Amino acid sequence: MMNSWRLTKLQLLSSFGLNKALHTKDVKERRKLLLLSIGILAGMLMIAAASFGYSFGMALAFEQMGRLDLLLAIMMAVTSIVVFFTTIYKASGVLFNYKDYDLVMSLPIKTSHVVASRVLQLYILTLFFTVMVMLPAGMVYAIKVAPGALFYLFFLMTLFFIPLLPIIAATIIGSFISWFSSRFRASRMISLALTFAVIIAIMVGSFTLNGNGQVVADMGTGLADMIFKLYPLTAMYVDAVCSYRISALLVFTAISVLSFIIFATVLGRKYKAIHTGLMTSHASSKYKMKPLAVSSPFRALYKKELGRYFSSSIYVLNTGIGMILLLVMSVALLFVSPEKLGELIEIPQFSQSLGTLAPILVSLFVTLSCTTSSSISLEGKQLWILKSSPVSKQSILLSKIAVNLTITLPVLVVSCVLLMISLRTGWTESLLLLAIPLIYACYSAMVGVIVNLNLPNLEWTSEVTVVKQSAAVIVSMFIGILSLLVPVGTFLLLTHVNGNVILLGAGMLMAAMCVGMYRYIQTKGEQLLQKL
Repeated sequence: MMNSWRLTKLQLLSSFGLNKALHTKDVKERRKLLLLSIGILAGMLMIAAASFGYSFGMALAFEQMGRLDLLLAIMMAVTSIVVFFTTIYKASGVLFNYKDYDLVMSLPIKTSHVVASRVLQLYILTLFFTVMVMLPAGMVYAIKVAPGALFYLFFLMTLFFIPLLPIIAATIIGSFISWFSSRFRASRMISLALTFAVIIAIMVGSFTLNGNGQVVADMGTGLADMIFKLYPLTAMYVDAVCSYRISALLVFTAISVLSFIIFATVLGRKYKAIHTGLMTSHASSKYKMKPLAVSSPFRALYKKELGRYFSSSIYVLNTGIGMILLLVMSVALLFVSPEKLGELIEIPQFSQSLGTLAPILVSLFVTLSCTTSSSISLEGKQLWILKSSPVSKQSILLSKIAVNLTITLPVLVVSCVLLMISLRTGWTESLLLLAIPLIYACYSAMVGVIVNLNLPNLEWTSEVTVVKQSAAVIVSMFIGILSLLVPVGTFLLLTHVNGNVILLGAGMLMAAMCVGMYRYIQTKGEQLLQKL
């Protein structure tokens, strides 16, 4: 197991670029490590604070019904679903699709140890999120209920087992999708379509499972039954943690641990065969000589960048899921009116609030769909080819921004039009609903490029490391969310001010920042790219 842990430690350090920063003597690199650590810590605190806030709000409602156990049930189910969704499209990249497979497998280490290190890496990454969500929820439950000592013991014991089954299910489904799609010529497109279909189907199914208005509005036994049907292990978890039932604790632990052991054992024995099956693709048609097309340098770079984007499933899934969810939400609101939705979740004036905050909500999906925050790092060791090309460095960076806008703007426009219809917005609200997210799309794309220029990771072995776990992605996401909190905070503080005025001011401020970042890319972008 020592070999497995050493491999895991190296993989985790390289995932965030910490290994290089820890051993470098360059002051700038150490400063980047400090800023990265602060950013990661701030992000973790934000997630924990949000979890505590949501948990406390739900606890107030459940306390009146005498069902505070539903708080832990909901948070445990939500954590499992999020772990499943985030793992389903990154498991294949972490376990199988990494560049140094041949190098690692040639080491004097057992295959089972390599597999154990990969599985352990996946588990540790998901465990971080589990702790950040469940620990604040447990604190709220402890404050409200004042349970006995067994609660704290059982809560901490079960905390480490919550992500096990979601990891197994997501890995199996993700690997099957990769294997099935590899049998066809358009393997990447089929894999993307199937993965998106599975995620959307599960989301729709979870919302429609016993999801009639009477059941949800009842918020009592019906809600508990819905959660337990959606994820049966939730019932065992609640019985173990809230009722102190040792039998439920043993069954919950046994199912989680035994399933994980069986999964890891089978994976270890069949690892090479599974890797070969997943990495084998259908041969394309015979090459035919065609007339060479001539285009401008920028257009050629744009086509190259767009092709690179769609060549990576993990890249598309991680940056495209936000826009897909935005489109699904916009279509859903055509069939469920905001008034009915407000009655369903028992929030007064929900329709009016949604109409005012719709531009910010749409912009949130846009900031979560930033492709540029990892586009430079994905060049990897081949970046020298791009740098030595007879094209301006500004064109290289702008082509990456153009691809980001190509991914977001079409879906953004369609979704905004659908929201205008469903929310029945006026002319002013409609213009703001379209303009604010467009500005944020440009802002997010340029922030991603600038951050990636300053926090590159060109020595990765798996695309998952760059697309999901790199410092540039984390910092860019943090900056994007922080920029959205400013107008939201202004809404909450200046309740007497018209919401359209606040949105207009926020839009003008963000537009000015976009102009400043564009000039920064023109002046400093070439220098930063040349230093990489």
